[in-house]
Amino acid sequence: MRGGNLRIGIDARAVCYPKTGDRSYTLGLIDGLARVREADDLGHEFVLYFDRKPPDNLGCMREGRPKQGWQLRVLKTPIRRLWTLMCLPRAVRRDGLDVLHVQYNGPRIKRPALVTTVHDVSFRLFPQWFTLKDRLLLDLGLRSTLGVAKGVLAVSECTRTAINDAYDYPLQRITVTENALPPGFSPPAEAEIDAVLQRQDVTRPYLLFVGVLQPRKNLPRGIAAFSDARSRASLPHRLVIVGKRGWREGETERAIAAAGDDLQLLGYVPDADLPALYAGADALLFPSLYEGFGIPVLEAFACGTPVITSDVSALPEVAGDAALLIDPEDEGQIADAVLELLGDASLRAELVERGRRRLARFDWAETARRTIEAYERAVQDR
Repeated sequence: MRGGNLRIGIDARAVCYPKTGDRSYTLGLIDGLARVREADDLGHEFVLYFDRKPPDNLGCMREGRPKQGWQLRVLKTPIRRLWTLMCLPRAVRRDGLDVLHVQYNGPRIKRPALVTTVHDVSFRLFPQWFTLKDRLLLDLGLRSTLGVAKGVLAVSECTRTAINDAYDYPLQRITVTENALPPGFSPPAEAEIDAVLQRQDVTRPYLLFVGVLQPRKNLPRGIAAFSDARSRASLPHRLVIVGKRGWREGETERAIAAAGDDLQLLGYVPDADLPALYAGADALLFPSLYEGFGIPVLEAFACGTPVITSDVSALPEVAGDAALLIDPEDEGQIADAVLELLGDASLRAELVERGRRRLARFDWAETARRTIEAYERAVQDR
């Protein structure tokens, strides 16, 4: 630390991989930190660490080069697990950092001060959704990291409380730094919507689901409820499912097969196509059993798409009064919500307007400022 200015390292590998919540968070945080560094004239310096060449459109870049106060490092190893255990600690010492920021798991170091972001602890709350191996690795890794971390960032109050309950980590050292809309995500023009739908072979009208196919996304109940609503009201809609395959998706695959023509499974789609898929939908159906945050809700708000989502975990924090909230375990209630929303144009318009107002409270610059405060407290605590 020089004159009160910090050298801050961030494990930014997530930006190099297909769209996930971790990737959206990392992209947004980098964008927010870059804006705040310039707007607030901060002297803090940032070093981003990758395990492969990063994209050249990060918020800390200008004309393909890092902005002032930013450095990018690519650390390679033939054994991926050694990246966190050996490559990263060596680079951190060489770069003379004051703070190292990771997500979930980091090296067990006392210097520099370690800060970790935790998106959720579903592997502790719902062990049945994970394989024994994954559950043990996630739990042991986070437990080890929390043992040396000088600060924890949680993406919602729900996650903050869950970390405290599961690991007895002090609440006063857990800072809520909410997600916001992914950088560059914006509502498309009608012509772009038509072009994307044609490219993806999607026909209106439809409802949309976005998420990795895994147990907590609750797709089997969502599919059954949608099929029930479609049958009861002879709806012309299909349910379009966007998301890569995850784990323990057997029940989901069976539900998809049973639904037949009621569904259209797109799999993973490019980031650039997502706004149009949201905007073309009559609603987002997001009946997840547990979310540490729930970025698809914000993405739907941004595209003027009304939302049906769950009344559990962090989803009410994110949605507020701008969505129809349902019990995700009650298929009848989910089906009723679909019929209510599709049958009431004034309700849809009201939710769209509320969603736009709600979206304004989530901002990466504000998240970046809270994150920097957490970095500064972590150094003081060290």
